[in-house]
Amino acid sequence: MDKTYFLESCIAGGEIPQRILLDKLPLTIGRSNDCSVVINSSALSRTHASIECKHDNFILKDLDSTNGCFVNYQRISGNAELQLGDIVHFSNIEYCLKVHEDNADNDHTRLVMQTLPKYFATKNKEFAELLEQQLVTSFQQIITLHNGDLFGYELLGRGNHPALSESPHELFKIAESLNKQIELSVLFRRRAFAQAELAGINKPLFFNSHPDECRNPDKLLLELSDLRKLHPKLHLFFEVHEAAVTDLGIMLEIRNGLNALNISLAYDDFGSGQARLRELAEAPPDIIKFDISLVRGVGDRDSPRYRLLSSLNKLVQEMGIETLAEGVETEHDAIACKDIGVNYFQGYFYGRPSPIIIE
Repeated sequence: MDKTYFLESCIAGGEIPQRILLDKLPLTIGRSNDCSVVINSSALSRTHASIECKHDNFILKDLDSTNGCFVNYQRISGNAELQLGDIVHFSNIEYCLKVHEDNADNDHTRLVMQTLPKYFATKNKEFAELLEQQLVTSFQQIITLHNGDLFGYELLGRGNHPALSESPHELFKIAESLNKQIELSVLFRRRAFAQAELAGINKPLFFNSHPDECRNPDKLLLELSDLRKLHPKLHLFFEVHEAAVTDLGIMLEIRNGLNALNISLAYDDFGSGQARLRELAEAPPDIIKFDISLVRGVGDRDSPRYRLLSSLNKLVQEMGIETLAEGVETEHDAIACKDIGVNYFQGYFYGRPSPIIIE
């Protein structure tokens, strides 16, 4: 039985070829009119990729494209053999390799256009430049005592690449699509420490981590040990997101490692998910940061939210752990948190994040 192979898009018209026969291989794909397959999309390089057949297998080759080729959401380097069912991207143009029958006499293999994943990265070259050239900067947000006096700062990262958003949220979406989220987290942290020291900040500094970093505590603690050697005078609080506090043994290892480095521990966004009280008892942090979802609207003293935060605050403090209210945005919520007895406060009511100024 003869087989006819072709690429087929389920999107009619537009700039994406509806059907591309794969009967004459190799073929090239890109924006250039010299390519076998021309796709008029600025996301593609002029000569982006090629497909050839070796031993009855399709071989995809990335021709040093700017935005890359991906197989099952992983960027390829060089060649990749395609299997039926694979999801293939030429930059952000997505296909799926499938087999179907048009009639009883012919089997057809095709790549069918799929819906683009919401957070699929299309700025791969620019993101690589951001990491390589360390194009990030650092902000700080004040943390106050109950009387409004300055206690410390939370260190926050921002992008500084002209073609990318400065938002860490948007940058982490790109990083996670490329499996570079830990590299981005480390870069933000290293830059923040360096800028804080140059600015002469001697107050406590809270710094963030990506949840994936806690999955390899040895690597995490080695990174923090190197940073502690570079910045021995900084007063540091390592923030662990509640979602990362899933393995008691790992948390104990991190807790003990931080103690040895003279770095304090804070559980971040407490109350945004499952509050793990056992970890509070057996791997206690120095500070619990109550999530904005618990703090917002707490100014209504007759509300269940006020009673919940009051009870949690009392429980945590009785365990010898200090508390911090995140996301305080109104005077009513600030007064209520003070009445409840929260130790520290952070949010737009006290100050928005601002660049670290190096004089």
